[in-house]
Order: sequence, then C-alpha cells, then structure tokens
Amino acid sequence: MNAKSATASIDIVSLHAAQGIVANAITALGTERVPLSDALGRVAAEDVVAEEDLVPYARSAMDGYALRACDTVSASLQSPVRIPVLGRVFTGDGKAALTAGTAMGITTGAPIPLNADAVVPYEHVTVRDEVILVPRVIAPGDCIFPPAEDVRHGETLFERGSVLRPATMGLLAFVGKSRVHVYRRPRVHVLCTGSELVNPWETPALGQVRNSNAYSLAALLSQCGAEARYCGAVADNSDRLSSALEAACEGADFLITTGGASVGERDLVKSVLERMGVDFEFRRVAMRPGKPFAFGMWGTLPVCVLPGNPTAAFVCFQEFVRPAVLRLAGRTTTDLPTVTATLTGRTKSKVGSRYIVLARLSISDSRFLVRPLENQCSALVRNHAMANGLILLPEGPASYDQGDEVTVQVLDWESAVNEGGRFAGSGHAC
Repeated sequence: MNAKSATASIDIVSLHAAQGIVANAITALGTERVPLSDALGRVAAEDVVAEEDLVPYARSAMDGYALRACDTVSASLQSPVRIPVLGRVFTGDGKAALTAGTAMGITTGAPIPLNADAVVPYEHVTVRDEVILVPRVIAPGDCIFPPAEDVRHGETLFERGSVLRPATMGLLAFVGKSRVHVYRRPRVHVLCTGSELVNPWETPALGQVRNSNAYSLAALLSQCGAEARYCGAVADNSDRLSSALEAACEGADFLITTGGASVGERDLVKSVLERMGVDFEFRRVAMRPGKPFAFGMWGTLPVCVLPGNPTAAFVCFQEFVRPAVLRLAGRTTTDLPTVTATLTGRTKSKVGSRYIVLARLSISDSRFLVRPLENQCSALVRNHAMANGLILLPEGPASYDQGDEVTVQVLDWESAVNEGGRFAGSGHAC
C-alpha cells in the first residue's frame, strides 16, 4: 500500500462522535452467491422472494381418513355414519381420487385425494372390517392444510440485510434457494504489538505476559461473522513494526492493532502508521477505559488502533470494531442491545470522560439488575471474561448508588437470564 502525506486529525473526540466517525467511514463490502450450505450467519444482499406457492396442494394435517364432509351430515354418537375405506394415501404419493360415499386412509402431509374435502383423525373413529364409524358431523376443511398455507408466490420472505440464521436456512431450502446472494465476509487482520508478549504455550519471564488479546479478538471477530487472521505479535521497534504492518494490510478489509497506542516512549503504533500513510480521523476518545483508541484510513483500508490493556481492548472492540465489522458484513443494525437496569452496587464517573463499567447483568422479578464488578482495572484479563454487560455513564463527576437506574449494553443475554451466582472481585481500581 503506497504511503501518502498525512492530513491533520482531531486529537480527542467524544465517545458518541468517535462512533459516528467510524460508522460513516464504513460501507458494506461486495456481494457473492454462495451455496446454501455455506450461508449460515451471512447477510442477505437482496430481498428473498417466494417464486411459487408452497405447498401448492392441500395436505392432511393428521393421520386419519380423507372423506367428503357431506357424507357425515347425519352422523351422531347414537347413530354413527358407516363409511367404507377404499385405499390409502401416503406422503410422496401422486394424485388419488375418492369415490362418493367412501373414505381413504391418509398420513400427515399426504395430498388430499380429489373429491375429498376433510380428514377425520384415527382416534375419532371406530374401525370395523375396513369400515369406519364416524360419530359426529365433519366440517369441510377439517384437519386440512390448504394450498399455499406456508408460503405464497411473490411474498418477501427476508429483506436485504437479514442475517441468515439456522431456521432461515430451513426456509430457504424449502423455497428452493440452493444458492444465496450474500455480502462477502470481512477479512479482518489483527496485529499485536508489545515486546512483553509471549505465546500461550510459553512460560513468561519476568516482565512478560501471555498474549490474550490475539485470541479474544479473533474469537470476537468470528462471532461477528468475519474471517479473522492473526498476523502475529511484533516487538516495540519502529522498523519491525513497519514491516509487520505492511504485511498485515495485504488482503485485509479491516486492520486492527493492539498495544503501543498511548504516549509512552515505546508507544510507536500511531506515529509509524502515520509515516506509512494512515490519515487519522482522531487519535484519542474521551472515555475510560479505552482513551488511546484511534481510527484512520490507510487509503481505503480502515485501521483501528486499540490499547494493549486487555479490558480496554475489549471495550474498544465492543464500541467501535464490532459495529464496523457488522456494517462491512452488510448488517443494517449494529448496536449492542441496551436496557435500563437498577444498580445493586455503587459506581462513579469522573470529569472529562464517559465511563464504561464492566458489570454483571441479571433479570429478577421482570426487571433488570446490574452489579458493577469490583475491580475495573483495564490491565486485567479476568474482568471482561466475567462481564455480561457494560454500564454506560455520562461524563462526571457523578456518583451512582444502589437503586439508581443506569443504561447497560447487553453482551450476553443467556448469562443475564441465568445469572444467579456472585463473582468475587478484589483489588484496587486503575
């Protein structure tokens, strides 16, 4: 990718402004047609319209007997109507015809025979020597699925931007869509920086830590439907960083870096990227954690610079990277679900920043409860592994006490519904 002169960028922006800048810079990728078996989790690139009635014939809704309703008009418990059974109709059979005054055995889903207009279930009749005794009047249409009850020709089944989920796949197969027009999966490359990083299978020496960001970010990206590629970890060295960044951008639709994002002596990522031609839209965000987050464009390639602290990187992913990747993938709705919840603990915000507090969300007596995790240090890894919600606090200074209502972004509905245990937290807040 050719370097170009960098333009002046805004140093620090609000959380809301930063989210808007990233969103406005991202558009959906191109489209492709893929086999239905490869479409799970993809986003429809066009409306899916039914091309036929399904099913186009009347079917039995029960195992029983197909008959003419008019042949039962005199039926009663005291004097059931006797109707001979002449033949059987099974699913997969072609057309069958019913003779007046007779019935045919039929299985669920089988086509209704010509001249029949009702089905009586097995358990509602008595059978004697291939004759059924019908003890009540049967109404026309009883126990019959009419033609096109499921799908009508011309109906829009899914709109462009719909996510193709497991149940969706079944419906697409049912209507004969063996190939589906979808948006391309975003190719997102992740480069971690930091001389202190070692692999998970290595034993860290004094001053070293295992690289957790690479694995959490790759998993989060996969969860968003992206093709995540980990491009390794590079030491805090300008030349090595330049080479690694040049390699990491090849073939990417989106580039993420972690670490080296602040203002320390070895925080080199932003300056190196700028020298290589990245135009930064902003360099910091008035939020905690995640203040060093930056966003820019390397030609047409969006670049997100995430902090190295694991919790800060996680929060920045949720607020900026996740919606951007979903937008690339063709999604029209990219925000995390948000609820109003009652605090079961205390928290606070300080002047100059929006505070995002990791928390445990639960549902009790039809209301949302939220408990801030005790240790909000952004350098910890356990924090975001424990959190199933993020409390969004306005810029402070302000204190929030037990019983106050706060806004919470939901990270995991299942754990919120099942929440019952308590997680012990200790230590100081960074």
